[in-house]
Amino acid sequence: MIALKLRLIREQNRVYTFLLRLLDVFQPNGSKIFIFHDILDDIQEVKSQFAITEASFKKFLAYQLSQGNQPNTFEELSDIILNKKRAQNNSFIVTFDDANESVYTKAYPFLKSHNIPFIVFITETLIGKQNYLNLEQIKILANDSLCTIGSHACHHVMFRTLSIEQTEEELKESRLFLEKLTGKHVDCFAFPYGRIIECSCKNIEVLKKSEYKFAFSAISGNLNQSWLSSKFFLPRINVYQKLVDNLVSSK
Repeated sequence: MIALKLRLIREQNRVYTFLLRLLDVFQPNGSKIFIFHDILDDIQEVKSQFAITEASFKKFLAYQLSQGNQPNTFEELSDIILNKKRAQNNSFIVTFDDANESVYTKAYPFLKSHNIPFIVFITETLIGKQNYLNLEQIKILANDSLCTIGSHACHHVMFRTLSIEQTEEELKESRLFLEKLTGKHVDCFAFPYGRIIECSCKNIEVLKKSEYKFAFSAISGNLNQSWLSSKFFLPRINVYQKLVDNLVSSK
């Protein structure tokens, strides 16, 4: 029975992902949300799709700018999502999940020098651990108008495994903690892992009743597809090493 349920969930994720990819063929120019995780010095250190070299991070964003793709501010992004404001074709915003320390040491200087807004989704229990942002670094980022702090839950867990009460607690406590830390409202959320396999419809329904205004998945797509995803499971594009290598080589 458990195996059958898991297969059904995986099939649901596969179908949903396929639909977003299919829609992307007909609506390729919607505003995009890019996800980054860890940013590393050397290509030899990149062992997964959740890391990228600093050089490739810069190349990717430089390429976006060279193509005339404009970065959205958080306010513009909110307008697109909440008020259905028409986005400029191929506009984008940069997001970071998990809040690795490299966001502050490697990404932040480049983003600041090019005036590129970004969102950092923070998991409370990772703060201060090795290779993750500490409290002081988060406060510095939060005080920069380019940076928006979002929640990535208290614990980096698969929400599908949580009860309704546990889901409510993860959402509420992480938001309250970050608001107290930064002195600013926390309006957006990103699900850890972020696929249907790890997030259930019940999780999304709980989120809809929370204080968050919108939230993100980790399933590839653009904001033209928000009518399918809803504003509480918006698609994002994971930027990984091979993606950048292929993009640059095709120029």
